Amino acid sequence: MAVYDRFWDGIYQQYRERLLRQVQKYLPARDESHDVLQDLYVQLRHRNVNPSDISNPPAYMMRMATNLAIDAVRRHKRNPLEFTDPAEISEMGGTVHQSVTPEQISSDRQRLDIIRDAISDLPPRCREVFLLCKRDHLSTQEAADRLGISRNMVEKHLRQALGHCKQVLARHEN
Repeated sequence: MAVYDRFWDGIYQQYRERLLRQVQKYLPARDESHDVLQDLYVQLRHRNVNPSDISNPPAYMMRMATNLAIDAVRRHKRNPLEFTDPAEISEMGGTVHQSVTPEQISSDRQRLDIIRDAISDLPPRCREVFLLCKRDHLSTQEAADRLGISRNMVEKHLRQALGHCKQVLARHEN
C-alpha cells in the first residue's frame, strides 16, 4: 500500500459520516448513497493524488462526493429504472397486469386526451415552458436559460399550466 493510500484511507474513515450526510442530501436512498461513497473511495485509490498537492483534503473529498452524487442524480433522471430494485419492477408488472381492466385503460386514454387538449389550449410560451420542464425533464433554471427568461417566469408559467390542466381535468371528471 502506497503512502498516499494510507493517507486517503485515514481521511476517508475520519470524514465518512460527513461524506455520507452530504451525499444523502442528493440521494436519500441508503443503498445509492453508500454506492456513491464506494465510488469515491475507489476513485481516491485510483487517482493516486499526492495529498500535499491538495490544500484542503477533506474539502476535496467533499467536492468529489458531491460531484458523484450529482452524477448519480443525472443518471437517475435519464434512466429511472436503472435505480429501481428489480424485485419492485417485477411486483409492479404483476400488479399492473392483474388489476388493469379494459375500462381503466379506456378511462386513462380519455384522461390523457383531455390533458393533451388542455396543454394545447395553453398560451404558446406557457405551453413551451410546461413541455420543457415536464416532458423534457429540464430544471426550471435550464428552461429559463434555454428560453432567455427568468427562473421566476418559468415557475409562473408552470403554475399557470398545472392549474389549467387541473381545472380542465376536474371539469371533465365531475
